[in-house]
Amino acid sequence: MLTDEEISKYVEAGKIIAKIREGTLTKIRIGARLLDIAEGIEKKILDSGAKLAFPANISINEIAAHYTPQINDTRTIGLGDLVKIDIGAHIDGYIADMAFSWCSEPSPLIPASQKALQAGIDAIKPEARVSDVSSAISKAIKDTGFGPIVNLTGHSIGRYQFHGGISIPNIPNSNNYVLREGDVIALEPFVCETPGRVDDSEPVEIFQFVQRKPVRSMEARKILQLAENDFGGLPFAKRWLVKYVTPIRIKMAILELERVNAIRSYPVLKDMEGRKIAQAEHTIIVADPPIVTTK
Repeated sequence: MLTDEEISKYVEAGKIIAKIREGTLTKIRIGARLLDIAEGIEKKILDSGAKLAFPANISINEIAAHYTPQINDTRTIGLGDLVKIDIGAHIDGYIADMAFSWCSEPSPLIPASQKALQAGIDAIKPEARVSDVSSAISKAIKDTGFGPIVNLTGHSIGRYQFHGGISIPNIPNSNNYVLREGDVIALEPFVCETPGRVDDSEPVEIFQFVQRKPVRSMEARKILQLAENDFGGLPFAKRWLVKYVTPIRIKMAILELERVNAIRSYPVLKDMEGRKIAQAEHTIIVADPPIVTTK
């Protein structure tokens, strides 16, 4: 069970990113630079008094997740691009995670993802099984005539734990884990034209602390210290490191840290058939009724 103080911190983090979502929607437009959007989101989180739970993800079209702008990224939003923005903030380690989709042209995939998310939220209550929530999401997607990305899931959240160990698939399954009051979960259906799968792709710009390891270079030691302490062991972006290390040395230090398993990477996830994907996500505290922190 969560204490009232813990619940209030989850809710506070959720309110912050919900407000940032509304502001971001007014700034997304054709020609907008992804780097400007991401840095704007991250600055607003920090200015609010919260901290970053992970880099702002801005994934376009067939990219489902884990695209965050590179250092000096010049990519812009184009006509008809289906844009997914995934935002995370935390208060004292209590995380809120939210994602939404936008397109300059009407896309039925967007309301389909929103309906699937709401169906999952409606199925959440103490003593519900993960399989019950998954079935509700799956049925809602099927009823729209579209299909899920079958190898992406929602997940539980813990303090300073972005993925808390429980997966909530968006397809039928036999997971009999029983949700308990106070569990915190993020539901995030990904919707495509027909059922699809994603695979790892480039570029890889997001990393996370795994463990302390002895490393040779001063730059690798600095990045490892930042990853563990300044970033709270949560995912971080290469571009966050330029205040401390030059870009060429960032690349070399990251390779050194990966070789000794001191950090892990988050490759870009892309639909294997190159089709557009929509995403919707909220963070929910299991209760009756459920507490959606990011609304």
